[in-house]
Amino acid sequence: LPKKIKPFHLYVWKRARKLVVLTSFIKTRLVEIGIPENKIMVAQDGVNLSLFDSSLTKEEARRKTNLPKDKKILGYVGMLRTLGMEKGIDVAINALSKIEDESTILVLVGGSEVDIDIYKNMAKKLKIEGRVVFVGRVRHFLIPTYLKAFDVLLAPFPENEHYSYYMSPMKIFEYMASKRPIVSTKLPTLIEILGDTALLVEPGSVEGLRDGIMRVLDNVSYGEDLARKAYNQVSGYTWQARAKNILNFLK
Repeated sequence: LPKKIKPFHLYVWKRARKLVVLTSFIKTRLVEIGIPENKIMVAQDGVNLSLFDSSLTKEEARRKTNLPKDKKILGYVGMLRTLGMEKGIDVAINALSKIEDESTILVLVGGSEVDIDIYKNMAKKLKIEGRVVFVGRVRHFLIPTYLKAFDVLLAPFPENEHYSYYMSPMKIFEYMASKRPIVSTKLPTLIEILGDTALLVEPGSVEGLRDGIMRVLDNVSYGEDLARKAYNQVSGYTWQARAKNILNFLK
């Protein structure tokens, strides 16, 4: 929503027959400023499940992406920063530095060259540059294969108004579709999507993220249970289901 809601915004929203928003928090805000609740629908972003080959093993995915077979891999996919805002990569790198097992590495897929240089320097200062792999940007059709190659998927979003109430990150739905355990941060928008299908930790906490990662790595069955629940839940978040729900709402 605009930081400052003006009469023009209210005029357009009130004249609209229906409004479709990304989160329940946006809907609540619109209702608070006088938009009728019954003309607002919440429709989260979604995922194309057909892109995810459920038969692809972790070993096969690592071979296809040239990632090491003998490492415990923490993975993150997406922009490393958005509009200059941190996305928790700094916390992830610091959390990795607190994990003594050097066979645990962090693989970052995505990001601009400028952002990659920033985090490379951070890893170097922490003396873990050999344990942080920067893949850079890849074609979207390769993302499911990378996700399948990881042991744990990270979404360490920091706490601010945008991340807490307005975002509906597509990466989360793709994480859920990959059948890999997720460790994310405890923000309202993420709780709304993930519920109990991921291990949620306090935003901005290096120790909390490290402990969450270790819990999943040390308890394989727990991680598998999280991944299974996430996959079962994401079936309701396909683009087809989203489109159908919106069309039904507009009738």
